[in-house]
Amino acid sequence: MTKRRGKIPIRTVTGKRRRAPLFVAGVLTAVSLATAAMPASAASPVAGAASTSIRFAASAKPPEPGSPLPRRIAQLAIGQIGAAESGGEDRYPKRYTRVNKHILWKQPWCGVFAYWVWTKAGVTKRPPMNPARGTAQGHWATYWQAWGKKHNRWKRIGGKRDPWIGDVIVYGNYPESGHVGIVVDVKYGRNGKVTHIRTVEGNFRDKVTDRGWRKITQLSGNGQPATGFVSPI
Repeated sequence: MTKRRGKIPIRTVTGKRRRAPLFVAGVLTAVSLATAAMPASAASPVAGAASTSIRFAASAKPPEPGSPLPRRIAQLAIGQIGAAESGGEDRYPKRYTRVNKHILWKQPWCGVFAYWVWTKAGVTKRPPMNPARGTAQGHWATYWQAWGKKHNRWKRIGGKRDPWIGDVIVYGNYPESGHVGIVVDVKYGRNGKVTHIRTVEGNFRDKVTDRGWRKITQLSGNGQPATGFVSPI
């Protein structure tokens, strides 16, 4: 997405420009709010999604005792690799709309995918998704940064706090346009700091994509450098 005053403008990672969404009642999909946690093992296979199992890096630190949430987030994201748009631009899998009645379909959906993964994994607090809030909601990718700062869940690149599995990576700075994805694994260097991460991102080349391992100092998406990470609550 690219910035345009007063509306949520749109640019994909492939550089195609798109019209801004019209926030009218007819655009919204009326679906039920479903926020219950769903373990990754309970997720049924879906058409177009990869049957990829998660294999964590040998150098990754274990999650906090009694906290399976990060791994559950990663498993859900990895299970969706390959899920793609079908039948036209931004016609992403409709199941991603079914966790919040305000989620827009046929619009840029990297934030929608991140929201879906967190919701299904059981994250208790998430950015609002009501498009009536303009740029202050989760369809607008860099709002995840503003939301993370508000809730003390923001970890800037190069800061004291390392990213961790289950975090949302943010490319760009609010309120500019940007992109988001899910951290599914990390690697540590000899100094005990994270040196590489692996992310899975929705709406990257029109599908859910495994970006593979990348150096934390060389992260970019949608033409924007990564600025930091938002940890789930």
